[in-house]
Amino acid sequence: MSNNLIALQNKFLGHGQTVYDKLSQLHEKKGFIGDGDIQAVATEFNLPPQHVRSTAKFYEELAHDSPTKHQIKICNGEACQAAGCKSLESGLCADLDATLGKTNSNGIRIEHVACLGYCGLGPNATIDGLPVSLADEDDRQAAVNHIKQGTPLGLMEPTNKIYKPLLDQPCVLMRHFDANVVSIDRARAAGIYKSLEKAVTSMTPVQVIEQVQSSQLRGRGGAGFPAGIKFQTVADAEVEDGSGRKFVVVNFDEGDAGSYIDKELCERDPHTQIEGILLAAYACGASEVFIYVRFEYPRALSILKQAADEALKAGIIGPRIFGSDFGCVVNIMKGQGAYICGEETSLLRSIEGVPALVSFKPPFPAQKGLWNCPTAVNNTETLHNLPWIIEHGGAAYGKFGTGRSRGTKAVSINSRVKRPGMYEVELGITLRELIFDLAGGMANGQQFKAVQIGGPLGGILPEHLLDTNLDFESLAQVNGLLGHAGIVVYSQADDLVEIARGLMKFCAVESCGKCFPCRIGSVRGTELFDQMIESGVTDERLELMNELCETMKYGSLCALGGMIPTPIECLMQYFPEELDRYRQKSVATMDA
Repeated sequence: MSNNLIALQNKFLGHGQTVYDKLSQLHEKKGFIGDGDIQAVATEFNLPPQHVRSTAKFYEELAHDSPTKHQIKICNGEACQAAGCKSLESGLCADLDATLGKTNSNGIRIEHVACLGYCGLGPNATIDGLPVSLADEDDRQAAVNHIKQGTPLGLMEPTNKIYKPLLDQPCVLMRHFDANVVSIDRARAAGIYKSLEKAVTSMTPVQVIEQVQSSQLRGRGGAGFPAGIKFQTVADAEVEDGSGRKFVVVNFDEGDAGSYIDKELCERDPHTQIEGILLAAYACGASEVFIYVRFEYPRALSILKQAADEALKAGIIGPRIFGSDFGCVVNIMKGQGAYICGEETSLLRSIEGVPALVSFKPPFPAQKGLWNCPTAVNNTETLHNLPWIIEHGGAAYGKFGTGRSRGTKAVSINSRVKRPGMYEVELGITLRELIFDLAGGMANGQQFKAVQIGGPLGGILPEHLLDTNLDFESLAQVNGLLGHAGIVVYSQADDLVEIARGLMKFCAVESCGKCFPCRIGSVRGTELFDQMIESGVTDERLELMNELCETMKYGSLCALGGMIPTPIECLMQYFPEELDRYRQKSVATMDA
């Protein structure tokens, strides 16, 4: 069905002009999309109203169907849960006489957002599109006064702390962080784009791929697939429609709560990101790139657009780059609030302009991806490594790390530690070294309880596993996940049953709905957690949860549904005492 809809909209709107684009432009202008708007778009472009409506309602932002005067989005990701977002939510709702998810009589709407990328500074929110930290009571009151009385907000967008590696440690991703290289002049003075010039003027695409393969670089978005093999697959793939079109798609839809790695890379060093993207395109034989930027990162979107415009004016983007035969177009696309777009096939469907439903694999995107053409889908951090690899050689990069996990990894840590922020570490460091040495251990005299790595689908690990290495294989052995390496540390003040319930609820909201194990299982799992929290844990309920997890793990179409059970299984395996507290509640209820 989606292929037919894509072909139909391309017939009337042209390649690269989709219903998604039109609706996004309309929402940008009005702030909402009403029924009349949907009908008008359908009529103007001779498309079925159902297609326009289904696209609008799939995405969180485009689904807004009424105007607002003020919009507040409260982060309820795991890091902000640990930082007290529930108290912030209840306080703002009371102060503003608002109900979560509804627009009140004063035009104020309060909603949830999964993450804003300031996980060491929470609890966080956006006020009319501006990300702010509301950890301080005075700042919360300033937000309320701004909305109720029209006083100036007076709050600045937060800034994450950055901790570069020590001098004797490898530094790849953060090597330009000490200098302001946001402008192209400063970037080129720092040597950015020299690797691209070297590649397109003195190396063949095959030689670039060989260097990436020798580096043993694996995808940093979660799956850990070897980047060099993906590039080779796209380069070798035949284009069935005879157009010769191949694409690189950059997954900058960083939605894992607790992670702000890609955000910092693009905001602080956008030209290295563009250089890495163009190197990937050259290696794959792609002449067009799409960068899909998360809606919740307006600053990163603005900086990337400016960097791309500068590179275009300098002749670095466009035809005959550095006088070579290689040319490439770079498109920057704004996401509209759908976590599932972090899954590669969903991301491609979104770019094509239809609801971002997961597609069956095979064929894989490297064979048939965007518009059925070979496509390399890579996350931001993966591509940020490429300029260093071409400059120093793949073998030099491959010396870093451990086992099959080579190179360095950026990690981000939440506010439960003394030095929250973003770090670059060599793969193979232990969790204990990372949390208690680099990040200084627990903040405010709190006691460590658990750590979750890799976002809402990542495992929750106890203290006795802190000597586990931070790498793909070691974490997998303990039912963990490296993922994007967003790290959320929990203290004894955190209720892991409530955390797990929030994770299940998040996935129920964010499921694309295409397969029933994920669509129905996440809803039933949330209901089961509600029952255990309200009336207690029983053996029957735990057995049902185990069966539900097994069904989702083996029956879901993509990794979202298949990995929802991971943190839940960790809760049952490593933290039985957390559940036992609710089991005692069950006994007390029965006694009453």
